[in-house]
Amino acid sequence: MALSGVQKTVLVTLAAIALVIGAVVNKVSRPAVLDREQLSQSGIFLFDSPRGIPEVDMLSAAGGNWGKQDLMGQWDLLFFGYTFCPDICPTTMAELRQLVGALPEASAKQLRVTMVSVDPNRDTPEQMQQYLGFFKADFHGATGDPQELAKLARALSIAYIEPDTSSDNYLVDHSGQVVIVNPQGQYVGFLRPPLKPEELSQWLPRIMNP
Repeated sequence: MALSGVQKTVLVTLAAIALVIGAVVNKVSRPAVLDREQLSQSGIFLFDSPRGIPEVDMLSAAGGNWGKQDLMGQWDLLFFGYTFCPDICPTTMAELRQLVGALPEASAKQLRVTMVSVDPNRDTPEQMQQYLGFFKADFHGATGDPQELAKLARALSIAYIEPDTSSDNYLVDHSGQVVIVNPQGQYVGFLRPPLKPEELSQWLPRIMNP
């Protein structure tokens, strides 16, 4: 049966209303786009495109080898420090512990925190494992050959100065940012110190699950 002009008008109007409602629902239900300015204020810097990470052959604090394969399959936060550090390292590790504790359980399970030593001369796997236990039992650590460390640090824009190891109490100057690595093992951004655990705990789940 042919539709009358009025019926056609009603159907077209209903279809238009349905499209508008659908657009509104989609806009409301879709997560807001990450605001780079707000991220920056919270100390988060994301790159426009992910950057590659080279293969490295280092040692895990838990025993065995450590390399790029350990950065695959989960989100990672990498902090380059050392166990004899008197200030920024224990502060940052404590902030990372606070951050992980503030995350929703599902996000915390997707995230791994690893401390990479810039002092492989003193930081043996055993020394690192003991140090990491002061902060959180499941924090990871990596140490090893200075050349492998330098290759990884260059790729992640980490600056440090190789120390004069002739003194037992030498210090190592190093940058304090925390590197963000995605589950594909790519360098996607960094967290600027000092960390803001409460703010970061609100943003990281949205970065990890956009």
